Order: sequence, then C-alpha cells, then structure tokens
Amino acid sequence: MLPAENHIYPVQYESRLTLKNGKEVLIRPVTYTDESLIVDLSRRLSAESLYLRFLRPVSALSKDFLFQLTHLDYDKNFALAAVIRENGKDAIIGVARYGYDPDNRITDFAVSVRDDWQRCGLGKSLLLKIFAIGREHGITRFVSIIDSTNHMMKNALRNLGYEVKYSYENGSTQVEVLV
Repeated sequence: MLPAENHIYPVQYESRLTLKNGKEVLIRPVTYTDESLIVDLSRRLSAESLYLRFLRPVSALSKDFLFQLTHLDYDKNFALAAVIRENGKDAIIGVARYGYDPDNRITDFAVSVRDDWQRCGLGKSLLLKIFAIGREHGITRFVSIIDSTNHMMKNALRNLGYEVKYSYENGSTQVEVLV
C-alpha cells in the first residue's frame, strides 16, 4: 500500500473480512490516491444512499471535498475503505470514517456502503473497526447527524455493543456513540 501524503500509512489497520454473503473484502485505510475510487463509489450509490450519507441531494463530489475525504492524518481524521477486485481493478464498496471538528470539539462519524453490498454486515463491521481505531487514538465519543428514517444505521448502531444516545432537534436526529 502507498503511504499517505506526508503521513505514514498505518499498515496495521489492514485486514481481510468475510461477509455474510461469503465474499472476502480487504479493509484498509483510505489514502490520498483513492480519489478516483471514492468518486466511483459515489457514482454507484443510489440517490437515496447518497442522501442518507450527506443529508442533501448530491450529484458530484467537489475537488475540495474529495481532498478532505482522502488526505487524512490517521489520528484525528481517519477513514477505512472496503476494497474488492472488480473487472480487473480495485473498487471501493464501503467507507467508514471519523473526523475531529476542533471548532465544536466533537468527532463526527459516517459510513456508506454501495447499495449492491448492503445487508452483508459490511457497514456494521466498518463501524466497529473505525470506533476501535478512534478509541486507540483517545476518542471515546462520536457524534453524527442522521436522517430519522435511516433505519439501517439505527439497526447497525443498536447491535455494536456501545452506548448509543439519540436526540431530536429542529427536525434532525443526532446520534452519539460512547465507546
């Protein structure tokens, strides 16, 4: 694997995972070279999955946002990708990430899984791994704003074994995970 730009690639977080459908995926940290794979993932998500991830309609990812998604410090900002070989090349089928927001002093988290790979246990596995990595880096509280109809996310969080709190404010659902 390639090192992240100006940061040492954390090879210790690479692993293989067998999903409920019997297929094996590589789980590895996202690198700055993954921009095209992230774009491909976003193009292969349904409009509903994109909305549930970003809480707004998304037609394309801006260059600045792609930079933010792929240029990580592997400490306060970390992301894992689930990678398969597809049509002779790598494809990302899921990503989980966390990012520290120093202005609000919270660590946000998110997960997204390509529609054709949902319900295989990938989202839950990615969340477990990203929370464990965050804990190794001293993070014990993760927060996210989710759509209140996002039952897949709620179900995944319910079965992680962590304390999960929900609060509802101004039409939004904030979820807090304590690890």
